[in-house]
Amino acid sequence: MVIEHVRKAWKAYRNSWMSFVIAELITLIIVGIIALIGVGIIIGSIGISTLRELYTSKELVSRLLSILPLLGNLGLALIFFIIAGIVWVYLKIGLYGMASRSLRGKTKIETMFKFSKNMGPKGIFASIIIGIITFLLFTTLVGGLALIDIRGSVIGMIILLLIMILFSLVFPGIVVDKLGAMEAIGISFKIVKKHYFKFFSLLLFYGVVSFIISFFPIIGSLISVFVISPMMWISLISFYKGNKI
Repeated sequence: MVIEHVRKAWKAYRNSWMSFVIAELITLIIVGIIALIGVGIIIGSIGISTLRELYTSKELVSRLLSILPLLGNLGLALIFFIIAGIVWVYLKIGLYGMASRSLRGKTKIETMFKFSKNMGPKGIFASIIIGIITFLLFTTLVGGLALIDIRGSVIGMIILLLIMILFSLVFPGIVVDKLGAMEAIGISFKIVKKHYFKFFSLLLFYGVVSFIISFFPIIGSLISVFVISPMMWISLISFYKGNKI
């Protein structure tokens, strides 16, 4: 039952909430700094010295035109964005590791770095594979159906999202059973496929909760990042452990 996994998640989160908040802050700060460097490079290459200049349309157009000979800087910015993504996945494996440990007792910040160090590369490789699969499916479903009818792209996007749910337990497989990237992808596919509607209901629950609290901009965002997200990771770990093949 969905409520069972949510109840376990709340109990585990409540016992280690401070560790989860600090771990999430560390992740956001590190990834945010790297991404901001990339944004800074783009703004610098356009020549915008202050954000106020963005409100002047003529100035913005002229600055954008000057970007053409500075594609090298954009390439450098892209590298920083890619690095930010890799670091995010690397640390997220650690967060899943904390979620796993929290189901057995109080977890610590050190747990995040330990799991990231030992299993981060697997998570990165798995994310690359899933990214390739997503791109191929997007091109086929969304792009292909869009050629038939504009509504086809919407249908294709919905189908794509429903398919990608099958890969939601890849990280739990890596941190719980120390599976390799390909094996974790395969196990996630099998488990979710077998319990698809039950798993979909779990994701839907967190989706609805996140949607409701989004009506409270600042407080809602803080709750979503520092409470809902950790609880969802714990729930995914709980679901994996309870249904693994």
